[in-house]
Amino acid sequence: MLEEKISYTVFKRISTSFKIRHFTILFLCFIVCVIYFRFSAFISKNIFKPTIRDYYNYLLDAFFHGRVNVTSPSQYDLSFFQNKWYMYWGPAPVLFVLPFYLFSHLQASDVLYTAIGGTMNVVLFYFVMQEFRKYFNISLTLIAEVFLLLSFSLASPNFFLSVDGRIWFTNQIFGITYLLLSYFFYFKFLNSDKYYHLILCTVFFYLAFLSRYTLLFHGILFLYLFIHYKSSARAIPRKNIWSFVLLSLTFGSLGALYNYLKFHNILETGELFQVGSPRYAAILKSNEILSFQYVFHNVCYYFLNIISFSPSRHPVIINTEGNSVFSVYPALLLLPVLFYSRKYLDKKRLLFLLVAGITIGLNIFFLMLYCATGSMQLGARYFFDVVPLLFLLLIFILRYIPTSIQMLLLLYGIFVNVYGVLAFYR
Repeated sequence: MLEEKISYTVFKRISTSFKIRHFTILFLCFIVCVIYFRFSAFISKNIFKPTIRDYYNYLLDAFFHGRVNVTSPSQYDLSFFQNKWYMYWGPAPVLFVLPFYLFSHLQASDVLYTAIGGTMNVVLFYFVMQEFRKYFNISLTLIAEVFLLLSFSLASPNFFLSVDGRIWFTNQIFGITYLLLSYFFYFKFLNSDKYYHLILCTVFFYLAFLSRYTLLFHGILFLYLFIHYKSSARAIPRKNIWSFVLLSLTFGSLGALYNYLKFHNILETGELFQVGSPRYAAILKSNEILSFQYVFHNVCYYFLNIISFSPSRHPVIINTEGNSVFSVYPALLLLPVLFYSRKYLDKKRLLFLLVAGITIGLNIFFLMLYCATGSMQLGARYFFDVVPLLFLLLIFILRYIPTSIQMLLLLYGIFVNVYGVLAFYR
């Protein structure tokens, strides 16, 4: 009887703790949702009114009329080819936009659906965290979970990109939505070995790629699947390999067809025909989109140009060309601990860290060679390509970071991003 009573008491405490943890996370997600929509309403003045650069509405309209060229009242940053205007952004986000288009057609609010997408990303990131923790057998305190969740939602590019619609931000938000869905099923597959999880992971990965082409680098993570099987002394089932190959060919063919229908070239996305800022006209004309000559400029604005402060109504002073990711997304300041400490490592974690490091390194290398930093921004919005993966890697070492440091970094990050957004839109 005594043993039964003790077991019941322990079970009750665990159950209560579980309920408190999930209620806290649910409450925080609700608060983040309120903040996103409050900022969207404040910035746009009318969250149900589309911006002038709601190009995905016009792309859907084109598809429904059997075209791939758009007929938008604004042509800024579109691609002009053979007297027609095209989008150089990937087409996959139209799947998220479609329900809004069917309801409101060209009046569908990109401000609204971008804010919803940003909120979805927060929830998805939380579920990805849980699958990641489960696979690597990592326990996190509630404080550590709150730190990561709020850092992603209020101290990462997800916040700035979610609150104002417009093609550039909408494209990035939904590209990351697909990427997080791919991550979720990726780790679900590693935890369960269920075939359909791998299929869904692959499908969402290619939808991410067909939203934002630089997300292709995340395909390197599929190499870890070979390590996963080898570590358990198993061969990868042939159906898994053939499914991945067939899906790659299918989505590759769809992307190639889309490019061919626009520009008669399966590899041309349209960036060479872009009509946007005069600043990049000469670069596009000379086809020097990628070059080592941009590295110094990009390193400066991505990593060295720290944000500054002023005792005024808007205390955060930003540079719209870009500010150091370490000064705007302070959770990244913890990354050196991954190299300093070895306590968290086992073979499985080390090998995943190696593959993830290659993924992140190649993506950042590409960004350093690119002709633009993502100007007209808070922080470095292109860096969002690698932020979700970097934040997941922090799970390895958060248990070794004092709670006081986590809270200080979180409060600083929220302060910078809240006032940074206000400074950007003032």
